[in-house]
Amino acid sequence: MARVESNLSRPSVSYAAGLAFREFIPRQQDREPLTWTNAPNAFLYLIPYFFLAYLVRRQGTYLMRLLLLPTVIAMTLRCTFRYIKDDPSLLWYEWNRGLLAMFVIAKSIDFALAKEGRLKLGEKELRRSHDNDGSPRHAGKERAAELLGRSPAARFLPRSVFDALEVGLTMRGVGWDFGKYTPIPRSSRPAERHAYVGAVVRDLIRNILLIDILDTVTKQVPGVTPTGGSIFLQELPPIERYALSTALHIAHGVTIYAGVCIVYDVTSLVGVILFHQSPSLWPPISGHLLEARSLHDFWVKTWHQAFRYTFLTLGGFAGQWLAGGIGMVFGCFAASAMFHEFGLLVAGKEPDMRVFIFFLLQAVGIALEKAFASLTGRRVGGWLGFLWTAIFVLGFGQICTDAWFSRGVGGAISIPPFMSVVRMGLLPLVRFVIRNVSGSSLLEL
Repeated sequence: MARVESNLSRPSVSYAAGLAFREFIPRQQDREPLTWTNAPNAFLYLIPYFFLAYLVRRQGTYLMRLLLLPTVIAMTLRCTFRYIKDDPSLLWYEWNRGLLAMFVIAKSIDFALAKEGRLKLGEKELRRSHDNDGSPRHAGKERAAELLGRSPAARFLPRSVFDALEVGLTMRGVGWDFGKYTPIPRSSRPAERHAYVGAVVRDLIRNILLIDILDTVTKQVPGVTPTGGSIFLQELPPIERYALSTALHIAHGVTIYAGVCIVYDVTSLVGVILFHQSPSLWPPISGHLLEARSLHDFWVKTWHQAFRYTFLTLGGFAGQWLAGGIGMVFGCFAASAMFHEFGLLVAGKEPDMRVFIFFLLQAVGIALEKAFASLTGRRVGGWLGFLWTAIFVLGFGQICTDAWFSRGVGGAISIPPFMSVVRMGLLPLVRFVIRNVSGSSLLEL
């Protein structure tokens, strides 16, 4: 009799588990269309997230943070997967909504597991929960002024809100105890505030125009649409086919690179202008791509480091615990693949194993570099190192870009057409000139 009851209970438990799972991650056909009206609901998880960020800056909150973590993760998943923007042309924005959710989950895990909380460099201890005003008991007037800055915006915000925003929005940990895990590129921008703002604005304009040009040109390729496409045009001969696929792959990579720089630079302007932060707190987000002479250099020094600590939290530290340094490398790249695919799952796309293959190949390449250095006593470098890096990034990387293009990333809108200088002005002008030149040529013939 007990055996019969046990057998009968298994389907019901499985069924209940399925219902619970679908409550947080519903089927695509059961998701609600995302509109301006319900958009606030899609981001409600940010409220408990920033409360967790507040707690990580207060003494004696470790147990509270551990207990709050499941709620933050569950709410993030439910709010994110409950809604969908079913317009394929807006895939970039849905993808980024998914990336934000995964970033919040990673940060929440870090906040919950940081037993001593998160300290700024130079801080000895955290504030008590009831000390929200930078009281002299802990800091003194000069320290309070330093923490709040001289900007009216910083003074207007309550200390608790400012603390939560500060640690909740930081990604690399510049000026924080966890920043030691992320190498910081050497800055070429001026340290003086006004000159720094001018340099950032120039870089912003350059990167926006760069994305505009690359995005416009990419969408002229036959077959690249918001519903799918490929960087490999089978109707072309092999040389032309792979020359085009390489060009599209580079254009897509530069678009991502420039897009991350734009978001970072806009944020830095808010920090420097509105909150009167020092430009030294905003070092470059990346190095120079062409300076990489090994795969390790490319991913650690030249590619953007915005999500490095996120990948360490989601997989790197676990990999290190299991298999040391090489485990950390594989854990980070596995987490990176999961991170990128999560964004597309939120957008309603099926996962593509080619993305995981690409990222794990990067880990294999770095492991081979470490083996080479161990056997020869020399690091990978020079022009051969550059060629080696290009094989992994420009060669193997094409399978990843094609996996994204096949799900509509290449044809989706990155810059709205009405905001596109190239599409609204330059492209019609080029077409006009081509039509007139070709017409004149025909008349002359």
